[in-house]
Amino acid sequence: MNNDKKGNYMQSCDNGDNTHEISIPGIDVAAGIRQCGSPEMYKDFVRDVYEVVEKRCCEVEKYLADGDPANFTTAVHALKTTCRMLGATGLSESFFELEKIGKEGSLERAAELTPGVLARFKSLIPLLEPYLAKEQREMIPFSAEEISSLLTELTAKTDDFDITGAEEITKKLLTYECDKELSDRLTRLSELVNDLDYDEAGELAAAIIESL
Repeated sequence: MNNDKKGNYMQSCDNGDNTHEISIPGIDVAAGIRQCGSPEMYKDFVRDVYEVVEKRCCEVEKYLADGDPANFTTAVHALKTTCRMLGATGLSESFFELEKIGKEGSLERAAELTPGVLARFKSLIPLLEPYLAKEQREMIPFSAEEISSLLTELTAKTDDFDITGAEEITKKLLTYECDKELSDRLTRLSELVNDLDYDEAGELAAAIIESL
């Protein structure tokens, strides 16, 4: 974890018996790993970001087109945090600038700067693709008590906007053996957390707890 070069960045981390090499051009991988807690958690986060890039960009563009500074500001704030967690410091700072502009209500200025920032964000897609392969997880026997406890913990994580903690909990939830209805709801919950839709995720988590 001593390489601090810009551009192509190679990060090697020894995690037990395994050495994980992560290389993403233009990304401070070391910073991202520190934010996420471990190389494997960072890889999971990279996959999650890949899956929401297009959707998040469309949302920002829609809010801008609708003249909706409040939702525009909320959306770019979330992307600021996402990029910081990823280690894309420059992009995080750019989204922070858009956030400040949104709070000022200066949509004309936002319209000038947003396309370039979103284009840079979209350019991450091919760089993140190598980390899409999902690892198979060993399934855990169904336990209503354990699932309820995890959902309660998830609600606390989303309330604190703890991105890494929330995503780790949804990954655990998806390892439980359960019927199709509950499985579909937990999958939907995971999608909401990955999309940073924490209000809706909290509502769904509460509904699932009530149904267990």
